[in-house]
Amino acid sequence: MAIMREKGQADSPFWNAAEEEKPDLQNKQEAEQYGSVSPGLCYEEYMEKQTALNAAWNEKVPDDMIMMRYEIESAKYVYIGCTALYVLMTLSDGDATLISPLRDQIWPLVVISLLALLQYTVSRQYREVRWHAEEKTAVIYHKGILGKASSFIVSATKFERGDELSLNSEIHSWTNSDGEHKSSTSYWIELHRDGQQCDTFGADWNYQHQLLATVDFLQEKILSLRE
Repeated sequence: MAIMREKGQADSPFWNAAEEEKPDLQNKQEAEQYGSVSPGLCYEEYMEKQTALNAAWNEKVPDDMIMMRYEIESAKYVYIGCTALYVLMTLSDGDATLISPLRDQIWPLVVISLLALLQYTVSRQYREVRWHAEEKTAVIYHKGILGKASSFIVSATKFERGDELSLNSEIHSWTNSDGEHKSSTSYWIELHRDGQQCDTFGADWNYQHQLLATVDFLQEKILSLRE
């Protein structure tokens, strides 16, 4: 059972909080191979944690995993809008057709082409949610477009039977310089143990459906754990 903090919150499983009777050396070794690379760390701490996570998990073969590519979520709306505009511009002009547009009618196709190239580049990046059954650990791996230099372990989390994951959200509202009211919703995954929230992760992910897929995948693995 995880030790409880003074305010009643369980110690973070991302740092694999150790019990008091464990030697300090073992505590330190476990803390190095578990946790997450937080943007809040200073550069030296960030690189130290990153190096430790990569060394502990990068070469280990997972028992199961799911992969989720990065994407430009609003791209499909731009495709639809530009296609509709192009059709309207060419069909309403007697001097142009869909296959032979005028020069000033080509720009929607240029936008589509540039966006498609950007979408392809972005989609070369992906996340892997890896499951290591023996260690009862979920590892999140980021694959960048620049090879090993941009690929790294984001976090390693050790679970216990009975842990529960849930998706939470918060709506952010503001008024822009034109006086228009704007809003956006941020999502994150919460981990609960023994009725207490242990930690959160995934707040830097932009896609709700990827977080939901991660929750479903890991919850299934947690249910399969044995005491």
